[in-house]
Amino acid sequence: MNHTRHPKVHVPIELESLDFQGDVYGYYHPDSNEYHIVAWGETPPPAHHSYQSAELIGSIGFPVERQDGTLLCGVRTDKGLEFRAQNLVCYKETYNLLQNIFLRNTGILETDWMLDKCAIISGCGSVGSLIALELARSGVGNFVLVDNDTIAYHNLCRHQCGVQDVGKFKTHAVQERILQVNPSAKVMIYNTILESVNKEIFDEFCKPGTLMLGCADNREGDVYASTISCLYNVPFVSVGLWERACVGEIFYSIPSDNMPCYVCPFGRQTAAMSGRTSTNRRIYTTQEDLAKLHFEPGISVDINFVTLIALKLILDLFNRDNPNYTPRVINHLSQFTLVCNTNDPRLGGERAEIFAYPLQVTTSLKVDYRSPCPPCKLRS
Repeated sequence: MNHTRHPKVHVPIELESLDFQGDVYGYYHPDSNEYHIVAWGETPPPAHHSYQSAELIGSIGFPVERQDGTLLCGVRTDKGLEFRAQNLVCYKETYNLLQNIFLRNTGILETDWMLDKCAIISGCGSVGSLIALELARSGVGNFVLVDNDTIAYHNLCRHQCGVQDVGKFKTHAVQERILQVNPSAKVMIYNTILESVNKEIFDEFCKPGTLMLGCADNREGDVYASTISCLYNVPFVSVGLWERACVGEIFYSIPSDNMPCYVCPFGRQTAAMSGRTSTNRRIYTTQEDLAKLHFEPGISVDINFVTLIALKLILDLFNRDNPNYTPRVINHLSQFTLVCNTNDPRLGGERAEIFAYPLQVTTSLKVDYRSPCPPCKLRS
């Protein structure tokens, strides 16, 4: 117990007005001597994975004698809800979950606008996990995570999750991380590939305010995701990487603007435009198989640099109809953008030499319609 700091309690604003008596659950941090109440009632809340570790930390409306060690004892006074712990009246800080989490986004991103948005993320690996968490921090309130793979130790140097997640489905691990950022987010998970997701799921979630995000480690998955985006008329973004992440690819299409879809340039694996290596995880499942494919996915800092540029574009697409939003990159990037991490052939191979300098972002590539293009014909 830390007696050098006065006890402090973080209290949900709802508790101030509720006529509640009973146990409260949350977290006590002995090093800072601070309490964080996240739930109340007879048992800890099962609704959110982020609260599964919440413990009994006190009660409201019971005699002070019930207090035991560091347990909180809450009473209602004429000044409002008061908590005592360690024979001291606690400092109290009330919080409104959504307002406080996204307070520092104010003036840049509008919380009410973003909470209604939905991201369908195909692939929850190094790219998809970063996109999911950054969108959660940006206020996106709805997620559909699709991936059939589990987290292994070789993922940890690039993934947003950690050692405690090894063996979990990537969707489950990323879901937990999203809910740790925003416990009120709605996160649906499907432990399969996008091609196996039932049509009813797309019927439910592919609506205005939704983006389809292709983050799989194979181009085939992005082709299918783009086809779904055409069918349901929702924007699509693909983020892919060349070997060793020496170069990243960012592609987007807005069906309602009649832009060429992803199948137009990549339906036939147009090698002239791309050096992306496909590592279809439906083919391999072990490190030995990876070695046979001679695929080197690159280090986290290079993957993340490309992904963060894509995230700026994704935020622009989510806010394209928001009159109070200032676009970041969509007015400057081309529909198909290459992001160079290195132009040194020792790191990126011979193809890296096509770039004039590291960190170069192309803006001159042009995407043409493919004729015939079956997905483009699906647009309503």
